[in-house]
Amino acid sequence: MKRAKNAVLILIFSLSCTVLFAQLSISPPYVSVDGKSGVGNIYITNNSEVPQEVEISFAFGYPGSDSDGNIVMNYTDSAAYKQYAMDPVVRAFPRTFILQANQQRTIRVQVKPSPEMKDGFYFTRAKILGKPQTADVSKPTPGGISTTIKFNFEQVIPAFYKRGKVTTGLKIEKIDAVQKDSLLGVIAEVTRLGDAPFIGSMIAKLIDTKGNVVANAQSSTNAYFKVFRRLDINITKVIGGNYKLEVSFETKRGDMAISDLVQAEPVKQTIDVVIK
Repeated sequence: MKRAKNAVLILIFSLSCTVLFAQLSISPPYVSVDGKSGVGNIYITNNSEVPQEVEISFAFGYPGSDSDGNIVMNYTDSAAYKQYAMDPVVRAFPRTFILQANQQRTIRVQVKPSPEMKDGFYFTRAKILGKPQTADVSKPTPGGISTTIKFNFEQVIPAFYKRGKVTTGLKIEKIDAVQKDSLLGVIAEVTRLGDAPFIGSMIAKLIDTKGNVVANAQSSTNAYFKVFRRLDINITKVIGGNYKLEVSFETKRGDMAISDLVQAEPVKQTIDVVIK
């Protein structure tokens, strides 16, 4: 008698920006809890033709980096947790629910500060997990073994709570630039100032001897603490020679409202580079 077995494969995709899934879309790409009302909203839409089981949870973490400027999520910083974590005072309503096909639901994210909670900037990560409310799809295989495939989709977005007056800023410690083929890799070592993460944009410009910008690049960035941030400039059309590389950081970006960003003065640094 052949023994039947079921192997369950669960695929979880974790993202840090708004992405349209086959099942769910989440907007906005972050949660900003109002400092006065203590409430923020997430809008979740079921784009599929079947109901979705949705679960909201929170896990403290923030984007750090390695020395090459690659983003590395840090979920184990206990010292930062004690000072900045929203987790003890944040709740989602509802936390679990069924979202019908082609329907949208507003999730209320609420912070109830404790009496001893000080003014400051607090943050965490909101995890939105969705899975179809349908029977598993089984595919028979030779030998009486069947494989059951279940797709779960998880999106992770940052959540912020500003209490009282907070400040931020950025100090550029060092700029390095390394050419590899048609790309100029720009790595900035930066230190966050103030008591809130620096959230904004990194901008790099390659300037010739006449003051003309011959190539440039820009991307959204952040600095919760001291980190390395990387930006690649396409230099395919740049003629070899001596140039100035100007790197700047500013607190504005296309995917966040100005009112949700803690503002700081722009900072910039310029170095000499040689394009070969």
